[in-house]
Amino acid sequence: MSLTSSRAGSLPNKWNSVLGFLKKDPDRDVYETQYAEDLKRQTRSIQYPGAILAIFVWLGFAFGTDQKLHPEFPELFYFRIGFSLIGVLSLIFLLLDTLFRIPTRKYSLEMAYVYIAYLLLCTSFFTGRIADDPNYVSGLQIALITIAFVPLPKKSYYIFLILSILTFISSILIYSPNLSSPQAAYSMQNLGIAYLLTLVFSVILERYRFVSFVSRFKIQESNKEISEKMLQIQALKEKQDGDYFLTALLLSPLIKLDNSENSSVKVEFLLDQFKKFSFKEKEYELGGDFLSAYIINIQDREYTAFINGDAMGKSIQGAGGALVLGSVFNSIISRTRLSPEIQSKSPERWLKEAFIDLQNVFETFDGFMLISAVLGIVEHSTGAMYYINAEHPWPVLYRDGKAMFLGSESNIRKLGISEMFGSKIRVQTFRMLPGDTIFCGSDGRDDLVLEEDFSGKRVMNEDETVFLTSVEESGGELKTIRRSLISRGKLSDDLSILSISYNPSVNPYLEDKKSISEAESAFQKGNTKEAIRILEESLHRSGIVGERYFPQVAKLLSKWYDKISEFKKAAEWAEKSLAWDPSETELLFYSSILWKKVYTQKKDTESLKSAAELGEKLRVRSPDHFKNLINLSDIYRLLGNSLRAKKLLEEASILSPDDPRIAELKKRL
Repeated sequence: MSLTSSRAGSLPNKWNSVLGFLKKDPDRDVYETQYAEDLKRQTRSIQYPGAILAIFVWLGFAFGTDQKLHPEFPELFYFRIGFSLIGVLSLIFLLLDTLFRIPTRKYSLEMAYVYIAYLLLCTSFFTGRIADDPNYVSGLQIALITIAFVPLPKKSYYIFLILSILTFISSILIYSPNLSSPQAAYSMQNLGIAYLLTLVFSVILERYRFVSFVSRFKIQESNKEISEKMLQIQALKEKQDGDYFLTALLLSPLIKLDNSENSSVKVEFLLDQFKKFSFKEKEYELGGDFLSAYIINIQDREYTAFINGDAMGKSIQGAGGALVLGSVFNSIISRTRLSPEIQSKSPERWLKEAFIDLQNVFETFDGFMLISAVLGIVEHSTGAMYYINAEHPWPVLYRDGKAMFLGSESNIRKLGISEMFGSKIRVQTFRMLPGDTIFCGSDGRDDLVLEEDFSGKRVMNEDETVFLTSVEESGGELKTIRRSLISRGKLSDDLSILSISYNPSVNPYLEDKKSISEAESAFQKGNTKEAIRILEESLHRSGIVGERYFPQVAKLLSKWYDKISEFKKAAEWAEKSLAWDPSETELLFYSSILWKKVYTQKKDTESLKSAAELGEKLRVRSPDHFKNLINLSDIYRLLGNSLRAKKLLEEASILSPDDPRIAELKKRL
């Protein structure tokens, strides 16, 4: 019974998938007026080119081709000239606006209707009269396809296509051209296909225009909403509890924790804002710390995107920064979830662009609103973490009962400091092992008051390792960490801690050490092919599909295929190793070199593009990697992109101006 009902229920779903593009988008009723104005704006951009094209496009046919091919049909001349006259009149109409400020260009849609109506209906009529000439039928096909690219309301396409079909059929019935020949039958079939393609393309392109407009319009509305919230905060900053309550109310929904029950990555929050207040007999808190975590998809893989920020200032000033941070971060997440284009970016590129978006917003406050933050993403399947630390306390890794700092080499300044550092943003990577937990926390974890006398003089904690001790004592339990910190001293600032745990159901990194040892032994004896055979058979036995990853095996296979000059296999195994362990930064450079070798061997441009993509990923992670800059510059030279090649060579020259490879590349460019 359940199987039958399931099959019955799946049939409508299949038809919904097939015919889904014909359904009306509910957003159309909401944004219909704004979308019509946007269509007018788009058609205004093609008014002048359209008028000039209309003047000249049919003149060659009118004064030559038509007279030679169809002398029995002199009326064709007037159809052709009529389109040129419409173009001349339109040009005069447009010049009234440009030269004399008479607002004529605002009728852009109406002018588009005139062009399309004349072009399509006239072409349909005279083509129907001589429908036995395949050359003229192909002209009607061109006219049909053309209208799909003109920005018009959806209904207009249906109306024009129906009128065109009726006009064409009427002309055939009136003039009865000979359609019995094979050539005529062939052209009629092509014409039918052209009508169908025009309908499909018109609907698809119109929907794309509408979705793009709605996405842009919503982003504009979101930006307006952010500005309005900031104005509210600035107007209310002199007030007391009522003002704090409103700000807390605005900030609260932005602090999101998005966890999946079946996910191997689990995120937890601890937030203790320093400012406590009461409003209408209820207790609230307010501060500049911010936490948020969402599940997103990037390149068909599931990630958890997280941020932990600390805004400059106390109470309402800090809350203003946290409010802007939360609004912009949530906007970035929303755009990512809606845009396949954004989801197609590499994790490094997505993270860097998200960071730049945040920086661009905070730069507009001219240094009056600064944020320290850790922004990152964690891949659920491999536990690979990508992150950027903007002058925030170092993340802490808790592994096997020990706590240690991560990424202490980060030197990126706070969000909001106006300086051009976009090209030097460094995306750091780290691969979490099963059972690992990473803690990101604000400086409230370190700003503990150890002693305080009656005069108010305080002794502050200056030992950053106190937090490490608290993590170890608590066994990595977030709530226990707070109790451990308070036992050592009094909190003097907002405290926020975000924990990220990686606990897959099965350890995916259990490699076959015996096979690896045997293969390495064979390689040491000079039998590289035997070493490759041992590892590939090991993979075949283990099964490389599913929840198991073998980055070390893949790396060895890549190295050994490189040794025997099978560069394509070497490059593919290097990329497979990166897919299994994305944190292997140096392997990006090696993989890029391998794909470049594939190009030298097979002259395959796609290999060069793969090499460039891997090099760009490495550049985001390590912008000062000299060898990578040289390699990338040479790759772009081979791809014919000399501007990009020169830019990268200039960056390499700053790092090592006397390196002979720079001079050699400059000669080649």
